[in-house]
Amino acid sequence: MVFSSPFSILRRCALLAVLQWAQSLGFADNAANLPKVWDVAGPARFTGTLYEMGSHRQKVLYRFVRTAARTGCAVRVERQFTTPDGKLAAVETVFYESNQLVSYGMKEFQANLSGSIEIGPEPAQAGQSRIRIGYAKALVPIQGAWQPLAPNTLIDDDLYPFMLAHWDDLMGGESVKFHFVSIEWQRTFNFRLVKTGENVVAGHNCEQIAMKPVGFLLSQVVNPLVFTVEKAPPHLILSYLGRTTPRVRQGGAWKYLDAETVFDLDQIRP
Repeated sequence: MVFSSPFSILRRCALLAVLQWAQSLGFADNAANLPKVWDVAGPARFTGTLYEMGSHRQKVLYRFVRTAARTGCAVRVERQFTTPDGKLAAVETVFYESNQLVSYGMKEFQANLSGSIEIGPEPAQAGQSRIRIGYAKALVPIQGAWQPLAPNTLIDDDLYPFMLAHWDDLMGGESVKFHFVSIEWQRTFNFRLVKTGENVVAGHNCEQIAMKPVGFLLSQVVNPLVFTVEKAPPHLILSYLGRTTPRVRQGGAWKYLDAETVFDLDQIRP
């Protein structure tokens, strides 16, 4: 793991990947036989805990709460990270329209950082979309330039349902590629999901799914993020290992955090 700033958001997919969406996480195919869809508004509340790596889940670093509210076809999602004594360390806000990402905002209050994503239509090409990514070492991000939106461009909140939509491919040994947004570099990078093993956790048969960088140079500076996912439907994510929001103070500076993130599955088990 390298702690260089350009890739901090690449590992923040962690918490948001674990969204255990779709209240029962049941999926439904649409009439056109398109990829499976999910409800970004569910569950209404979901929580987890970030532990120091190697502490055997004894040292709590942060707590995580995701809430979602629907108004018609619009959904507002908020993800909060708090210290063990309840202070707000970071917050991420996501807006969707008809299950499609419209905007994203992030503020890390402790480290005094912020970022944003906006997606809109491409004026020069009907039916095409574009993306604008903002970032600043301040609590108000500086907007970047518009750029084309590549297919399968994901943020934290998209990763888990994307994983489920390609579950059969992953179980068949395929590598599923996608683009992931880097806030600090204000661009996207190529990653892939791949099954890397199986294990048994608390009596549940589980699959290990890794998010790996594509390309030699990126793989030298970004380590895989590893998810432990129940093998049986609805494939709940038990935990993951890797970098996450927010940063942690070491000495006199705020450093990127690799943690063991564990999710409270009893809230959403069928």
